[in-house]
Amino acid sequence: MRPVRLWIGLMLLLGGLLGCLDALGVADGWALIGRWWPVAVIGVGLAAMLAQRHVSPGPVAVVVAGLLLLAGRQQWGAEGFVVPVALVVVGLAVISGRRSVDRTGQEASAIAIFGGSTVQDRSDHFRHADVSAVFGGATLDLRQAHLDDGASVDAFAMFGGVDVLVPQGWRITLTGLPIFGGYEDKTTGDGALPPDAPILTVNATAMFGGVSVAHQRS
Repeated sequence: MRPVRLWIGLMLLLGGLLGCLDALGVADGWALIGRWWPVAVIGVGLAAMLAQRHVSPGPVAVVVAGLLLLAGRQQWGAEGFVVPVALVVVGLAVISGRRSVDRTGQEASAIAIFGGSTVQDRSDHFRHADVSAVFGGATLDLRQAHLDDGASVDAFAMFGGVDVLVPQGWRITLTGLPIFGGYEDKTTGDGALPPDAPILTVNATAMFGGVSVAHQRS
């Protein structure tokens, strides 16, 4: 499992467990969440940098915002000053705009956090890609990639959207888990495709967001 998705899943699991402990009277779970929830924000930024394997403005802004929010919750500084600074940092991340990357390897990844990201893959032997969007939009463009036989894409959208662009002639298998979100295959379908058409399997997880597979940008 990829870092961003793993971290968010662990935080949701931890939140649920703390809520159960609170309901059972074992611990004041909601109070702990109220004090420490900014740690989840910091972790999202760190996980994004780990997945990208480099430091970029968006994840750094998320980490800084999380640290400022944590300082406010823990009363480490002037609380009235923390939230405005955090909003300024996140705003700068949004204004930084869409990032575009070309890749030619067998695996690709695209991550968008409070912004946009586009990855265009031109691989002759594409095999797998991981795409995540958290409060942003991510596009994986595979229209100039080639499949030997089959390939897969793991798409995760949380309060954001993921678009997977594919060429004509690919057979698409789209499955996933919609949680107050959805996914959609907007391609022309597989009725007229030959039996040996390459198969792309898209595994979508949409939480208050959407994942789509299409031939063109919407």
